Amino acid sequence: MRNPFRGWRATAGGAVLAPLLGAVALAGSGAGYMLKMPGQSYPGALPAPTAEEKLLAQRLHAHVERLARSERNTSRPADLEAAAEYLETTLSGFGLSVREQAFMADGVRVRNLEVSIPPRAPRLQAPPVLVVGAHYDSARGTPGANDNASGCAALLELARGLHNAPPVHGHEIRLVLFVNEEAPYFGTGEMGSLVHARELRKRGEKVTGMLSLETMGYYAQQKGSQRYPKPLDRIYPDTGNFLGFVADLGSRDLLHRVIQAFRGHASLPSEGVAAPASLRGVDWSDHWAYRQAGFPALMVTDTAFYRYPYYHTPEDTADKLDYERLALAVRGLELSLRAMTAAD
Repeated sequence: MRNPFRGWRATAGGAVLAPLLGAVALAGSGAGYMLKMPGQSYPGALPAPTAEEKLLAQRLHAHVERLARSERNTSRPADLEAAAEYLETTLSGFGLSVREQAFMADGVRVRNLEVSIPPRAPRLQAPPVLVVGAHYDSARGTPGANDNASGCAALLELARGLHNAPPVHGHEIRLVLFVNEEAPYFGTGEMGSLVHARELRKRGEKVTGMLSLETMGYYAQQKGSQRYPKPLDRIYPDTGNFLGFVADLGSRDLLHRVIQAFRGHASLPSEGVAAPASLRGVDWSDHWAYRQAGFPALMVTDTAFYRYPYYHTPEDTADKLDYERLALAVRGLELSLRAMTAAD
């Protein structure tokens, strides 16, 4: 996730909900258009994890521990490539064919990794595509367990589950692991997700949406654990136990589809917002790249430093995350993707 402290005061990189400070204060009745979401956030205490969810939590923990052994970026090319090799080997081990999209960044060969989950019996010769992505590089000076090994671990387990039982009809699901989301590459031609989005546009693929999995693993149960600038503290809950969904206004329809599906299938609280892209922070993750290519896109996040005290620090390590709740998020997302892609 882009560093929120670069170039602006305290805006949340991809974290999302906070940048609505000005919008909520100024929009008046328009605030409902941005803030009202379909469905109902999961209420009450979380259910006891099932045996399957416990195993999923263990696998997610193992992925994060492996990826967060060291910093991963072009200043440490061997460690960056080791992360890519782990991701590639893991996906191949599921029986998936991994496509590499390689390019150069500051003299370093880097690569995106992509796998496809086609429908088993497509009604269309070229079914529409839904992209789900996560960046595997980390900011300089941090092992990046939450930002963003958590998103990568989620994507790996989504790939496992969807490959084992692909949707029968509907969309092709394209799962992509991106390089170079973090500074200094965000918003440049060497940003992995922008390279990928531009290729999709050039090929004329029918992309109906993109979900960026970004900083997903930290949850807190104490009141006051979730922060916002005023007046958002009067609107959103002050307990950091939810998964956030954010989009710009042009992707509001996609946001409503995703959060409605999630709320219909997940046992985890959720909050969402659609806001103007001009508000800093709303598009500070890989979904930004797909918006540049003209595709609807959104981010799925735990809100990063507005909740997570170790954001972009050396202390962003694997022991800080809540893997049982991350497992609930992944399971909810898998069921949501199946529901969303069930029809052409």
